[in-house]
Amino acid sequence: MMRNVLLLALIAACTTTDPGLKGTQSLQVKLDAPTDPGSENSRIDFATNSTATIEVTAIDVDGNIDTTFDNTVGVYVNYLGTLTPYLCDPINDEVNPSPECPTTPLATITMANGVSTAPTAVPLPPVFGPATLWVDDGQDMTSPTYAVGTSDTLWYRDPFIADTQDPGNVNLSNQLAVEQALDTSPLAGKNVSVLSSRYGANGRLVVTSVFAQGYTVADVQCTDANGTPPCVSKPYDYEEVFSFSAPEDQNGCFLLEGQTIDGFAGGMSDFDGLTEVGFPQTFVAQTSDMDCTKVTSNPAMEPTTTVVDSTWFTGSGQIQFEENEAGAIEVDNAVMCNLDSDYDEFSQWKVDPAGVGGDCSRNDNVINIIASDMIQGLDTAKLTSLQGQAIPKIVGILRPINIGSFNVWLIFPRGNADVQLP
Repeated sequence: MMRNVLLLALIAACTTTDPGLKGTQSLQVKLDAPTDPGSENSRIDFATNSTATIEVTAIDVDGNIDTTFDNTVGVYVNYLGTLTPYLCDPINDEVNPSPECPTTPLATITMANGVSTAPTAVPLPPVFGPATLWVDDGQDMTSPTYAVGTSDTLWYRDPFIADTQDPGNVNLSNQLAVEQALDTSPLAGKNVSVLSSRYGANGRLVVTSVFAQGYTVADVQCTDANGTPPCVSKPYDYEEVFSFSAPEDQNGCFLLEGQTIDGFAGGMSDFDGLTEVGFPQTFVAQTSDMDCTKVTSNPAMEPTTTVVDSTWFTGSGQIQFEENEAGAIEVDNAVMCNLDSDYDEFSQWKVDPAGVGGDCSRNDNVINIIASDMIQGLDTAKLTSLQGQAIPKIVGILRPINIGSFNVWLIFPRGNADVQLP
């Protein structure tokens, strides 16, 4: 009994009372504009709602205004799963800097006596899907509270394929701007769902190639709402979906070239200049029995190929490669170059659209062709023997490698019809 009493006394002696919470615990964000934020079934137009106006109030532990709060807070926008711009911790990033930091918030708001001194207009980048204004007290260099707050949801439209590819207004007279457009993707790091065509009722999402670890898809405009071919596309209407294995839809059925899908979702990334959708889901109209033998395709719905010419390789012309990334491009009457290390290491032939050929190892204005073991029945031995000869037509899906000023233009033929040998 005495030992139990001593134990209880020791426990009591070790008890401490920490001070209670105090100061700002959260930020209350009032959305003044747009006055109509939209809804899931009634989306607002970004063109007329590209600026949001907010007021901010610091809230203490009791739910009241914290009149001692005089910090400057930063404003970000949260959409498609992440904040824009990248959220930095200025104190820790001074010690362990990351490539994304420091970044500048979309706006800063001066707080006095716990409230914003005036309504603040926040210019937004192109935003898609449900979005909230995120206000963060993590940028104050002296006394950050790390309190946050979010606005009500703004409901913008979901992205189209072109929104994931189009770099926007590029200064084509500035080579650095062109290079940046080639090796970056506007929604890299975001989680996207593309569930419709930008062409409305006449639009379709059509699979344009299927390969061992994914597929490509084009947003096309057909002649009518029934999807009647021919169907056409515009720049930036093409996407590569990387599935890590043979691509399937949500029913477990393998995709087919020429198949129409209802949409796809996944994480956007930029792999050395190639925009990819990773860890994807692909959606098609479900059948009651999910019978994969009923999957149909119509390759006639695929858009026509775009023909490469010499203007694509220099200066502002390189943006045409970006416009057709993951799309089918055509090279006519290009001369087969001498085999070099790219053939030895990667089974890549090179063709010179300028018609010169020869030693192309130092020629940047060539197209690399990956066809070995990709096209069943292709006479690769004959293709290898055609050095110095013109190839009437080669078609393939464009996958570039862009790292600064280093550019390699790769095309992947899809079948025998894509290669016409002399």
